Amino acid sequence: MRRVFLLVALSLVAVQPARAQYGQKKTSFQFTGDSLVRYEWTQKIPTLDGTIDENRYFIQARPRIALTLGPVELGVGGQFNYSKDNNTEFPDGTPLPIVRDNFYSRDARFDLYYAKAKLGPVVAEGGRMMMPFFLTEMIWDDDLRPQGGGLSLVFEGASARFALRGLYTLKSHWFPDESKMYGGSAEIAFQTGQNSQIVLAGSYLDFRELEGLDPQIRRQNTRNLLGFLANDYRVADVQAQIVNTGQVPFHLVFDYCWNTALSEGNKGLWFQLTMGALASSRARLEYTYAKIDRDATVAAFNADDFYWATGYQAHRLDLGGATSQKSSIHGIASRQRFKDSVIPEEQDQWVQRYRIEFRYEF
Repeated sequence: MRRVFLLVALSLVAVQPARAQYGQKKTSFQFTGDSLVRYEWTQKIPTLDGTIDENRYFIQARPRIALTLGPVELGVGGQFNYSKDNNTEFPDGTPLPIVRDNFYSRDARFDLYYAKAKLGPVVAEGGRMMMPFFLTEMIWDDDLRPQGGGLSLVFEGASARFALRGLYTLKSHWFPDESKMYGGSAEIAFQTGQNSQIVLAGSYLDFRELEGLDPQIRRQNTRNLLGFLANDYRVADVQAQIVNTGQVPFHLVFDYCWNTALSEGNKGLWFQLTMGALASSRARLEYTYAKIDRDATVAAFNADDFYWATGYQAHRLDLGGATSQKSSIHGIASRQRFKDSVIPEEQDQWVQRYRIEFRYEF
């Protein structure tokens, strides 16, 4: 963490001359956050004795505050979770061999604590922060906060944006984690019409010291005889997005990744189409298709919405309806098969998951 605080301290020193050059920005204070109430049914989970079903509910609140002092932003946020079951152990208290969630089901902790400074096109940030890279949940779960330091160079115009970003993280998972990650990314976005935009992005993530991951979150990645991850993960990711905010809003995402440290079992594909926008219409429909090889990326850090994290093929449908300007209700259905399972009978067994969610932003 010394590197993080050194980066933040240097950025704060660097922005002092900017106040005279660019003018003192107004001080502001903001309180925001989001909450979620979910009930979930997961059916046809394969076991050694056939298949089982699991049902559970989950409640979460994440309040946040942000203070802006000229070019400097300071933020902190909390995470409060409660669920039907303890997701780290069996009912008798025995630890689960694999935890498939990226959260503790009964927990209260800091979700964010960060400092960000901006001097012209240069943005420096450090702490536990939002992911600054343009990534889908095939690579990084939206609910996980990278912990470390980042530096970005961002040029924005009336109709285009270009950015180069670097990131160093350590201990970024909620579960015990001693891993590190070094990453770089580039993105370009440009207007193609009054209400349309194309975004192209590329990222490279080098994961290190993965033996420090909690054994419960090593998940579907290939392991050696000692239970540690058997492979290296140097993940390249390319992404294209088309965004239209016109009369019929839609958002199209195509994401492809490959683990450059391997020659097989190393690719991932993520396709997502969203029709409608709850901010401007009463309903939104979202479809996601994913096909991710077992060692395409580090399974501890990508999306936990599906039952398996890697080595799978899946379809997901999300129909959401606005109940107010800040709230919505969603019906979600997904089908997923563990295509890379070492048990042949599991490879064609489709797990079904259904969710009802109420989301509220404040």
